[in-house]
Order: sequence, then C-alpha cells, then structure tokens
Amino acid sequence: MAKRGPKKKRVNTPQAGVEPLKSQNIMIGGHRTSMRLEPSMWDALEDIGRREGLTVNRLCTQIKERIEEQARRRGISPEEADVTLTSAVRVFIASYYRRACTEDGHVRAGHGGSDPFLGTPFELPPSSDETEGGTGSAGLSTEPGFSAPPAKCAVDGSYAEV
Repeated sequence: MAKRGPKKKRVNTPQAGVEPLKSQNIMIGGHRTSMRLEPSMWDALEDIGRREGLTVNRLCTQIKERIEEQARRRGISPEEADVTLTSAVRVFIASYYRRACTEDGHVRAGHGGSDPFLGTPFELPPSSDETEGGTGSAGLSTEPGFSAPPAKCAVDGSYAEV
C-alpha cells in the first residue's frame, strides 16, 4: 500500500460574514483538549490574552477553574455542572467586551445610528445606489470589516479597533 502524505490544508481566503467553526487543541491544566469556536471568537480570545498577559491556554484554564469553583459554591460537583467550556469561553468573551464598552466607544464606533451592523461581520457591502456617496447613513465608510474609527478604552485610555 502506498504511503499517503499529509492532507492538503485548505487555504481560507478572508471573507465577509460569519465563518464556520474552527477546532483548535488547547491545554487545560496540563491536559490537551479540543475546542470549536468561530474564528472571530478565537481572535477575540487571543486579543484578550494578549491584553491580560496570558496565553490562550492559561486563560481557558482559568475559565475552567472558575466554572468548577462556581459549581462547588452552589453545592454541585464540577462534573455535574451543566456548563461546557466552549459555552463558558463565549460568555466570557462577550462579558469581557461588554465591560469594556463605554458611551464614548459606542459613539466612535457608530453605534446608536441607523445601522447596528457597521464594523461587524454582518455588515453588507454598499448597494450600487449607495456607492455614489461612499458613506452610510451614519457618515461612516460602509466597506465591510472594521471601518469605524478606533474607540478609546475606558480602562487605560488606549485606542483599539472596534
């Protein structure tokens, strides 16, 4: 039987919109496990880790430890808790960014205007009649991606893409 080489990896071209789940191996407390998240969630997890000075593995280990401690404090064994690590990571990411939101950040990102999808993976390219002006109703560029100006972080005053 002929030897097979490694499978060819698909080259993902960047695309607008939501992408399929991506599996990655992570180390939790010294044990390897796999977790499936959307690419934007993996990016957010890496960004949070970088800001907090933690690896993705360490951050996920700490999230798992918190799940287990919360279960113990409710009188439930950690094995009986109905919370998966993947779900807890998604909730953590959303909570982390929600805590960082400020009114100034919302204004700078164009939130509260007529299009809540600006700067998100759900933003649509302009239709042919909108391309004449080049901007959406909020006066911001309507190109897909993070086109809004950077928001100032309430915690340390730095500017970050939103």
